[in-house]
Amino acid sequence: MKKIIRGENITTSYGERVMHDNVSWSVNEAEIYGFLGGSGSGKTTLMKTMIYLKKPDEGDIYFDDKNMWKSDLAEQKEIKLSSGTMFQFGALYSSMNILDNVGVLLSEYSKFSKRQIDEIAMFWIQKVGLKKESASLYPSELSGGMKKRAALARALVLSPKVLFLDEPNSGLDPVSSRQMDALVRDLRDSLGLTVVMVTHDADSIFDILDRFLIIENKKIAFEGTLKELENAGRNPLEELFKMRKK
Repeated sequence: MKKIIRGENITTSYGERVMHDNVSWSVNEAEIYGFLGGSGSGKTTLMKTMIYLKKPDEGDIYFDDKNMWKSDLAEQKEIKLSSGTMFQFGALYSSMNILDNVGVLLSEYSKFSKRQIDEIAMFWIQKVGLKKESASLYPSELSGGMKKRAALARALVLSPKVLFLDEPNSGLDPVSSRQMDALVRDLRDSLGLTVVMVTHDADSIFDILDRFLIIENKKIAFEGTLKELENAGRNPLEELFKMRKK
């Protein structure tokens, strides 16, 4: 199985505070891969190293066999355009309607006409389960779940190879959370996408992750599948397992 992302001997810090100490991981193509760990363990920080938002102090990250942080600017741009990111709070532009929010990256990075951009944006708006009519609405007029879907459409609009999701279920009620999980799985299955997600949602961990890592005390305490974790000598998610079995 092809590894689309590899982190090798990564150390990160904020000032004097070390977040990750010499950690390594890999993400396989077309899998849904999770970053798990307690609050403040550095899950999002580690994800940021893969989307050019946090340069590691040491180590290398490879995206499709290209060294992300040591590539030239042209290669870095190509890598950036091969990934889409949905941030925890959506980060939609409040002054733009949903159609323009979703199309904004195409306006910046493609040579398509406004009409073509609107058509592509509308395709993705519907692909993530929003109705056509929502395209003319503004972020302030959307529910939390609809905002997440709009942000997801924007992350997908350049047809990325890898989709990064930061807490996609945060702030959603249980029904909306399960719908978001189903949507993520459907996108992976229908588009062959690789999905990397930061999550602490128990149902997501058990239902849609193919593999995951667990960050603990600046190290990766575990990387693998749920089954492998069940058979491991020590299970950092033991409490979660017990809750699921009740």
